[in-house]
Amino acid sequence: MAGIGFALRRLAREDSLNAGLRSQAHAVAVTSGPWLLTVLALGLVEVFASEWLGEDRHRLFSTVVVYNFAFSLVLTGPVVMVVTRRLADMLFARDVTEATGMLLGSLAVVFALQAAVGVPFYLFVVDMEPAERVLALLGFLLVGAVWLVSAFLSALKSYGSISLSFALGMGGGAALALHLAPEHGTVGLLAGFTIGLAVLVFSLVARVLAEYPAPAIRPFAFLPEMRRYWALALVGLLFGLATWVDKWIMWFAPGHVVLAGAMPTHPAYDSAMFLACLTMAPGAAMFLVVVETRFFEGYLRYYRGIANHATAQEIARNHGQILRILANGFRQVAVLQAAVCYLAMLAAPGLIGMARGGLELVPTFRFGVLGALCHGLMLFVVAILSYFDLRRSLLAVGATFLVLNAGLTWAALWLGVGYAGYGYFLASLLTLALAYALAAKQLTQLPYMTFVVSNHGLR
Repeated sequence: MAGIGFALRRLAREDSLNAGLRSQAHAVAVTSGPWLLTVLALGLVEVFASEWLGEDRHRLFSTVVVYNFAFSLVLTGPVVMVVTRRLADMLFARDVTEATGMLLGSLAVVFALQAAVGVPFYLFVVDMEPAERVLALLGFLLVGAVWLVSAFLSALKSYGSISLSFALGMGGGAALALHLAPEHGTVGLLAGFTIGLAVLVFSLVARVLAEYPAPAIRPFAFLPEMRRYWALALVGLLFGLATWVDKWIMWFAPGHVVLAGAMPTHPAYDSAMFLACLTMAPGAAMFLVVVETRFFEGYLRYYRGIANHATAQEIARNHGQILRILANGFRQVAVLQAAVCYLAMLAAPGLIGMARGGLELVPTFRFGVLGALCHGLMLFVVAILSYFDLRRSLLAVGATFLVLNAGLTWAALWLGVGYAGYGYFLASLLTLALAYALAAKQLTQLPYMTFVVSNHGLR
């Protein structure tokens, strides 16, 4: 997030209400702007397409989109994590001559992984029309490209052009899907949305290539890094699985439906959790402001002091400042997220009604909001663990979240329909407690970690 960090830190130094509002607006644009624009586009398609198509054909489009986002996230997670780390190393060394080649090579790897799963599934397993099969497969590949290119976007300074790309791609895709749906049905929906994704991907790739104008050399030089950073690759896989495992379990729970002969889904649970996760957006923006302003400056001060032979007292003072910044930042994010959670739970019947859902979704939505509260705070802690390269802790958190989300979601099925989402909430809460405990233990011993644990000479 280096690019947006420059703008946020500049605004943070301006002592005015306008600067504070602008910094929050910039943070929302980066952390949630593309996400919210995508949600808005899908929502428009959902509202209007349901009036033109039958329930099954309209639901097939939604299910294909959900499947594409879910499984592309899991498959691309390991590659994205390693590529992100490799790009960070390049930026630190001020040598990005291989960035263009790495983008093209990693795209080829991601497409190969997705094709190994998507081609047999969409072309031979599901019962869909030929045009629907091809469009669903293309959409699957394009969503995977979005996950990957996002790793390169984090280092760019033009957050406005990035959000504009999402607005044009998702907005144009939604408009085209709605235009084609009355005459072409599900094929028209998929075609319009896929074209929008293509516009989005090509515009983002063009923006990255403009930022890194070096020729494409050694496109697969990052592959040996997969072995070196195997822990990060596994972290990407674990968190992708953990994010979706409760949905997968619910796809086979009472109330599920099967579309196209091989695509189970649970419309009630998916819709409620989809809305609940939107409540994470304000906390995500606040987190970025905290991390990219006060914490980042304290982080640099601590390590630059060590590099410049600071005294033990100066190191201890800088260490204490990091702890205070993190404690205050975590408290600010927690208070904001808790307030959003409380308001969302109060307004649950109205929000569900606006989304054209039944009142039976209200309990699931409320559990989902509580889970999103804990999930967002957990990601705050995970990001801090990543800053200090604490890979074992990241692995422990990811594995715990996966096991708990799967086990508790399955166990909650025995309590009845009213407890749908309870497993996700408990899993997020317990994983947050573990992540916080690990971070507190590691960061309170940061000087020891710096001078002893990370000392290769002592190893």
